[in-house]
Amino acid sequence: MPKPPPSFASVEGLLDLDRHEGIDMRPTLLRVLTDLYLQKRTHPPEDERYYTELALRLIDATDVTARAALAARLAPYPAAPRAVITRLARDVIEVAEPILQQSPCLTPADLKAIVEERGPAYAAIIATRGRPAVPIEDDNPVRIDTSASPESEASELCELFYAAGAPERRLILINLDYAPVAPLQPPSPLQRADIWRLESAALQHNSEAVVRELERALGVSRNQARRIVQDELGEPIVVAAKAMSLPADVLQRMLLFINPRVGQSVDRVYELATLYGEISVDAARRLIAIWREADQAAHRQLRHEALAWRGAAETARQALSEVSRRPAPDEQPRLRTAG
Repeated sequence: MPKPPPSFASVEGLLDLDRHEGIDMRPTLLRVLTDLYLQKRTHPPEDERYYTELALRLIDATDVTARAALAARLAPYPAAPRAVITRLARDVIEVAEPILQQSPCLTPADLKAIVEERGPAYAAIIATRGRPAVPIEDDNPVRIDTSASPESEASELCELFYAAGAPERRLILINLDYAPVAPLQPPSPLQRADIWRLESAALQHNSEAVVRELERALGVSRNQARRIVQDELGEPIVVAAKAMSLPADVLQRMLLFINPRVGQSVDRVYELATLYGEISVDAARRLIAIWREADQAAHRQLRHEALAWRGAAETARQALSEVSRRPAPDEQPRLRTAG
């Protein structure tokens, strides 16, 4: 067993106890080791190597209960070692379930490989990724009402995406590969002239021209296209570019110019360019389909409100007409009194 680095110095006593007194401390050691690992958001390479090596040994030597507890704790942790996560994701279903449902460390390629290796039961769990709740930056979970109508659910999913932070948006986009939503084909494939026009508008900081091009190419509303362009984090324009199969180098140039809040950070542009490579065209087009359905729901709501307003106005006009036909108080007919 390698000597623990300073971050894990407190586990050395447990290692000695396990070796010398014949007590099976492996479940406790795995729990304590993980407690120490989860205390930090990032880890130096030596800490990650030590935890990974020791955790994998302990996973192979502990029972299902201990492994399931470990999986539940590591599932939402974004800095969990990939080797540990992929090992737990292929474990028995009781252990794998929280990892398959929640872990942001699993890529689409990982999930596809797990489905191929482990079969329909694992595929069914993967299909539920992110459905119960997706945390946003204020730590309040946003829950989806599965009893809602398709239109209201689309509106809720749309707002869920825009309310989420960057890590949660990435998770949503990866999960969309397994969502029961048909990917929407753009109204017409982009031609070279379309790409040139879109990129030129972005490079000239002509955001309204970009909005018009997205509205035409994706079939979304003007308000939705404007929201895509003006988003402060940048994922919506990545989704739009992926749905249109825009070349990656064109997207990178657009990111530098289309929105100052995004373009002023080279690191953020790099993160978004990486995200473009991680998500699939189908996932992007599924989100476009959700945005379009949300647009239609909003339009129906506006029509309903307009009809209600017209009905109220007509009722008011009728009431005023009735009032205007009534005699004034001093014109009321007087009863004759007997003389």
